[in-house]
Amino acid sequence: MSFDKPAIVAEGLGKSYWVGGHKLIDSMGMHALVDRALTSPGRVVTRLIGQKKPTSHYPEIPGHMKWALRNVSFSLEWGEVLGIVGHNGAGKSVLLKLLSRITRPTEGHAILRGRVGSMLEAGTSFHGELTGRENIQLSGAILGMRRSEINRRMDEIIEFSQVEEYIDTPVKRYSTGMVLRLGFSVAAHLDTDIMLIDEVLAVGDQQFKRRCIDKMRSVAKSGKTVLFVSHDMDVLKDISDRAILIREGSLVMKGSPEDVVEEHLKNAGRS
Repeated sequence: MSFDKPAIVAEGLGKSYWVGGHKLIDSMGMHALVDRALTSPGRVVTRLIGQKKPTSHYPEIPGHMKWALRNVSFSLEWGEVLGIVGHNGAGKSVLLKLLSRITRPTEGHAILRGRVGSMLEAGTSFHGELTGRENIQLSGAILGMRRSEINRRMDEIIEFSQVEEYIDTPVKRYSTGMVLRLGFSVAAHLDTDIMLIDEVLAVGDQQFKRRCIDKMRSVAKSGKTVLFVSHDMDVLKDISDRAILIREGSLVMKGSPEDVVEEHLKNAGRS
């Protein structure tokens, strides 16, 4: 791994979605099913599901392109912790999804050097039918780790996540907090070079939050890079080396955590 280049470089990243417009052809008959359910309450309409012929011939609805994120550029060095600040819906989670390659950018590009561990929305990195233990093994395999490497870290991952009793239970039966704790533990303990964390501190008791903060610090000190979203401004100022402010899909400020948080709170007071 070469450390002479930034761990992350984002250049002109943008993501757009088409809102409204033509109705899609409904080969499953769901549009008609909804219509019948609304016009004939109580009537059995499940027979409509599975029809092979399109059933929807709706008129065109005006649509438009909506940018969830646009023209976002920044770089992050090895061992740095970057905090992402912004209101709900500002585009913070979209940015992390682009960086983790869950979704493709509409424009721009990002370079991430090394293995990436991500803890985004609860359950996005887990398969619900697999047990917690199996999901740990799968996550390690995706990162290119050998079975022996994964097994050496298994006990530490389970202990940190505090889901020992349920580790051999399918993840679909976990609570949101359990999924987030296990997801963070996997991202923090497996062999990754970059951690992308989205609001893991929003769920869990104060003791677990403190453990997460301490773990992110130790990960950064080991030379790995951390990029995380948090609505807890005190935590963000405490742990971040730098911060960026996302507002309505645009990166409006880069700087020290203190300055970025101050600007964010100032804007919140005006809204």
